[in-house]
Amino acid sequence: MKLDFHVHSVRASRPMGAILLYHGWGGTAVSYLEFARQLSEEGYDVFIPELLRHDQRDPLDHPFDPEMTTTYFWSVVEQSITEATAIIEQSGWHVSDVIAIGVSMGGFIAHGIMSRQPIKALVAINGGGAYLEAERQFRVRDGRSAIKKEDVPWKLDPISVMDERPRLLLHGDADDIIPLSIQQFYHGTAVQAGMAQTTVLDVFPGVNHTVTDAMIKQLITWLKHVKLQGATDGLHTFSSH
Repeated sequence: MKLDFHVHSVRASRPMGAILLYHGWGGTAVSYLEFARQLSEEGYDVFIPELLRHDQRDPLDHPFDPEMTTTYFWSVVEQSITEATAIIEQSGWHVSDVIAIGVSMGGFIAHGIMSRQPIKALVAINGGGAYLEAERQFRVRDGRSAIKKEDVPWKLDPISVMDERPRLLLHGDADDIIPLSIQQFYHGTAVQAGMAQTTVLDVFPGVNHTVTDAMIKQLITWLKHVKLQGATDGLHTFSSH
C-alpha cells in the first residue's frame, strides 16, 4: 500500500528498533522533529506521520473550536490507528520492534495501535487509553448528553486489551484538557488484570497539559530499560530474551 500522506523520519545511526511518534490535536508533525531527534539518539528510527485534518492533510482552520474538536477528534484517532499498519510495513521494521509514542490525542492513537497491533510497547503522555471513560468525561464537562455504547465512534476500546507488553503513562495532575483520571481509570484496570509490573503510571505534580523536561527524562530512562527486553511474540504475550 502506497501512503498518500507524508511521514517524517529521523534515523538512528545504529537503530535497534522503531518508534511511531504522534502529535496532539491542533499540533504539527514538524514541531516534533527535535523530539524525534532525542529519541533517535536512543537507537530508534523515528517516524512522525502527518495526521488527517492536520499538517498538510486538509487541516482545520479553527481546530480548537469546540465544535471542530467534538466533530473530528475520534475520526482522526481512528484513521491514524488504521494508517499505522501501512506505515509499519513501509518502515522496514518488524511490528514487534515498534514502539508507539503519543502526546495528548497522539496518546489515544498510540493506545489504539497497541490494542490492535502486536507492537513492542507504548508511551502515552497526557493521553488516554480508556476511550469510553474519556468520552464520558468529555461529555460531562461539555454539558453534552451521554453516549450510547452502540454509538461509539471507535472500533475497539484499548482498555479491553490488557497484556504484559510495557506501557508507560506520563500525566500531569493539573491537566485540564485530558484529565489525569482517564489514565488512572486505565491504569486501575491494568492493575486489576495483573499488569501492575508492566503498566506504569507516573504522575507529575502541578503539570497541566504540556510535556516537561522531567517527562522526557523519564521517557528516555524507560526506553533504555525496554531496549534490553525482548520483542513481543504475539498480541497477548511478552517474552524476555
